[in-house]
Amino acid sequence: MKLSPVIVANISLLLGLQVSASEVTVKTANNQPGLSTAVINGERITSNQAPFFARLILHRQGSNSFADVCGGTIVNDRYIMTAAHCVGGDVFSNGWSEDDLRVLVKNPSGSDVYVQEFKDVKTITQHPDYDESDLWINDIAILELSYPITDNVQSITLPQDFGDYSAQSVYQIFGLGQTSSNDTSGADYLLTADVRPLTDIQCASLVSGYHSQETLCANGFPNKPYTGICRGDSGGPLTYLDSDGSYQQIGIVSYGSSVCESPSIPSVFTEVLNYTTWIERLTSSGTKTAYDASKAAFEDYYSEGDSGFEPQDTVVTETDSVGSSGGGLSPFLFIFLFPFSYLRRRCERLI
Repeated sequence: MKLSPVIVANISLLLGLQVSASEVTVKTANNQPGLSTAVINGERITSNQAPFFARLILHRQGSNSFADVCGGTIVNDRYIMTAAHCVGGDVFSNGWSEDDLRVLVKNPSGSDVYVQEFKDVKTITQHPDYDESDLWINDIAILELSYPITDNVQSITLPQDFGDYSAQSVYQIFGLGQTSSNDTSGADYLLTADVRPLTDIQCASLVSGYHSQETLCANGFPNKPYTGICRGDSGGPLTYLDSDGSYQQIGIVSYGSSVCESPSIPSVFTEVLNYTTWIERLTSSGTKTAYDASKAAFEDYYSEGDSGFEPQDTVVTETDSVGSSGGGLSPFLFIFLFPFSYLRRRCERLI
């Protein structure tokens, strides 16, 4: 079947539950930041520098609009890893369904995207012990793709031992979300930033109910511009550089401060090492992908999608919003989930 290149407009859907504008920014009664997800004070990079990064998209068949939901990482040619809350029931509301979920690899742009680049999702598996009412504990999910990835991308390396990263002084975060609390659109390119690992004791002192066995936390560096996650970064990776200069993923963005620039609440991540057996069992039918850097100079950033798509023409984008069938979502509407009354005041999920 011949496919015409159809470019779609990004709505930047950043959380899975529609709320009023007054609920977009949440603080505690004493005006301190609550818990909340682009990368604050990040550095712009190309997809070639993070070929393991993936995006979760909502897109209806036949529509010229899509909504960015979360980040993710490529486990192998058939599986994507992300946060469980990125594929929770509240995401599939306001007219969206699981059938609308897509994955986009390679292309980091929010304004130059073709519908043929999207990959269909076959199955969604949340961790069986995921609990959004308990600070999103076990916040991890695996997506099985309908067709294997054929792009020049890289499978992320998973950790094998806590000692591999416990002594590291610098971690990295990646994302396409908001670049500040006042940003209403998110980045149009992939961002990365260095963050400072905190100890379990430090994390527990900053986050009430912190789960030290299941999560990691990190913050910005003292006396430097603050770096951290913001709305739109959920599901993306926390990494460190190993001795070979390769990224190993040790965490998945879960939650953080609703005031993204505030260091009083750290960025919190699901600790991947606790789930490697579960991940490997679910993804064993896939094949690891290997990035070929020698091809980078001859490639554009468009993905082949499920059909080997190759755009021939430049198409001007239009800022279309999802129609009434989409639950009344408007461009750049940030949507926050508050699982119970305490977290409504104190916490935000970081889609």
